[in-house]
Amino acid sequence: MKTFTRVIAVVMMVALLASLMVACGAKKEENHIDNNLVGTWTQTSESDGNWTWTFNSDGTCKLVGDDNFDSSGTYMIPEEDVGKIKIKLEAWDEEQLFTYTATDKKLQLQNFDITYFCDRQ
Repeated sequence: MKTFTRVIAVVMMVALLASLMVACGAKKEENHIDNNLVGTWTQTSESDGNWTWTFNSDGTCKLVGDDNFDSSGTYMIPEEDVGKIKIKLEAWDEEQLFTYTATDKKLQLQNFDITYFCDRQ
């Protein structure tokens, strides 16, 4: 009977440890869609180029621009980083973090390398 009790205790400890490990897993970031951002935006500029961004409500996006650039991807607006957007396009090696402001008519996307000043289409 003592052996049986020990086996049950060990099984219960293993189950408890396994459930604790699952509970401590990485929290999945939620994408908070900004309805002001959803839509098509165009920048027309002799100095900065002509670019069209499209942001969809399902978290997908597309950038079309000068020199036949055309790439689709995804975007994420983390809940804890208001005013930030992570964009990953197929043509880029890695995800890029931008700050953004979007109103009903204007969009500004900015990171260390580039700034897009766009108008809603």
